[in-house]
Amino acid sequence: MGVRAALVALALLCSAPAVFAQQDKLNPAEEAAVRRADKIIKEHRLLTEEQQRCMSFMYRDDSDAKTAKVGIYEIHDKNCRGDPDIIHRLFDLEIDMETGAAKWDNGPDIEMRPVPRRAR
Repeated sequence: MGVRAALVALALLCSAPAVFAQQDKLNPAEEAAVRRADKIIKEHRLLTEEQQRCMSFMYRDDSDAKTAKVGIYEIHDKNCRGDPDIIHRLFDLEIDMETGAAKWDNGPDIEMRPVPRRAR
């Protein structure tokens, strides 16, 4: 199980700087998965606004036509605090591309669980 070299930074969605070099263009399915991941993060308020400005996406190559797997990582640069030589994985999302249902592994046991309902 490897990680696809194509990393999509938030730049794809709202012009934030990329952390990793994007080695090739995303196909439409990969782009749709990243857009869906961004929408889930915003709608369910999984990250603060500051964290959203300082995140990047990595489309995982073990995704398939039904389930997209996207890694969410911190960006560290002059606009986002932290050591630029260190990349922190925040969590992974598994998204059912037909229903929109999503799971994430943001728990101490790192097991995939349903994304919580939107915080109020």
